[in-house]
Amino acid sequence: MTGVLTGEVRETLERTSVIPVATASLDGVPNVVPMRFVRVVDDETMVVADNYMDKGAANLSHNAWLALTVWDRDSKRAYQVKGRADVLTSGPLFDETAAWVASLKPELRTKAAVRVVVTNVFVCQPGPDLGKDLFAG
Repeated sequence: MTGVLTGEVRETLERTSVIPVATASLDGVPNVVPMRFVRVVDDETMVVADNYMDKGAANLSHNAWLALTVWDRDSKRAYQVKGRADVLTSGPLFDETAAWVASLKPELRTKAAVRVVVTNVFVCQPGPDLGKDLFAG
């Protein structure tokens, strides 16, 4: 599988300043919150800084699936990203994430770095590719 967090998808993610991030409990109860500290790590991986994710962190401890969505008003591009998450409280990715958050908001203390290995990227803007999973080709 080749990563798809490139080109227009990556550009749209990077241009979006607040990204709704969704988790669900073991019982399937959804939780979605606007997140500022979300970024692309590489072509198949993203990271979400856990600064305030009490419900989300509890959900991820029982259900590792996470989804987020982005829409760029200027380009009219929109995507839904789904993946499996693991919560890191130490190591290089945690250190990089904590330093990134601190560089922008020194008063915040990052509790964890949520690494998301992307499994699907769906096109959400109207047109012939609406609903297409870019991982499927």
